[in-house]
Amino acid sequence: MARAEWLRTFLAVYRSGSVTEGAQHRGLTQPAASQQLASLERTLGEPLFVRKPSGMEPTDQGRQLYAMVAEALDGLEGVLRDLDTGTVRTPESPVRFGSTPEFFATEVLPRLVGLDLVVTATFGSDAELFRLLERGELDVAVTSSTPPRRNIGATTLRASRFVLVAAPDVAPSAPLRSLRAVATWLEGRPWVAYSLELPRTRRFWLSALGRPFGAHLRLVAPDLRSVLRAVELGLGVSLLPEFVCGDSLAEARVVELFPVSDLAPEEPWFACTRQGDVARSAVRGFLTALDDEGGRRRTVD
Repeated sequence: MARAEWLRTFLAVYRSGSVTEGAQHRGLTQPAASQQLASLERTLGEPLFVRKPSGMEPTDQGRQLYAMVAEALDGLEGVLRDLDTGTVRTPESPVRFGSTPEFFATEVLPRLVGLDLVVTATFGSDAELFRLLERGELDVAVTSSTPPRRNIGATTLRASRFVLVAAPDVAPSAPLRSLRAVATWLEGRPWVAYSLELPRTRRFWLSALGRPFGAHLRLVAPDLRSVLRAVELGLGVSLLPEFVCGDSLAEARVVELFPVSDLAPEEPWFACTRQGDVARSAVRGFLTALDDEGGRRRTVD
């Protein structure tokens, strides 16, 4: 039993990058966690970490050990939780995935068709998803920013282009031929947005239209599918990611007011995982399903 506790402490330190944080996660004192790591290293005859100013850097031996034991220990913890709560889990170890609900609904669900995988989804901001990854509560997260901690790797999946859209009944009868005409037409018109801050929208107005945001903010909804639905209903204009409004454009529920994809910076999407977790076959299969544009994929240092 002692060796199992050593491995649990090893996982906690590996995932947090810190003996102190790993000890807190395990409910141990820092000296007790250090002693357990030292005992495990003596047993294996190899160092598992190198202490650096940025935290505990795993050695090659540490990465190999993590790949060997992480899935088994996570499964054991799940069984123990089930014993405590009296619940029954499915035999398969699920891929615990995090993203925005819009990305999950439009980009992930269609790629799960035909896959023999159990997936549980969690939705949250990038910061929330990174915290869940660090605590070992997620296996994969898709975010629009790179992780702040070195023990989480990030791989570029794809970039999302933005489209300026309105309902057909709201769009002008004559096509807008220039950015000047776009800016003039948009001035004072109702706008639908994801957040009150409008960071991307304000940058677009300043950089592409050459003026501060001048539309009338009519509706804010922190769900891009709701923003799209509001645009379809004629409640306002919006600047939306192409993956959210692509079907609506194809079915003419909304129309593109003016091509701005080259003027609004693309938003990248990163698949983030803890080091070693890609050794799980289910995680590898899930990442392969997400990556249908492998030629554009690159690793983020």
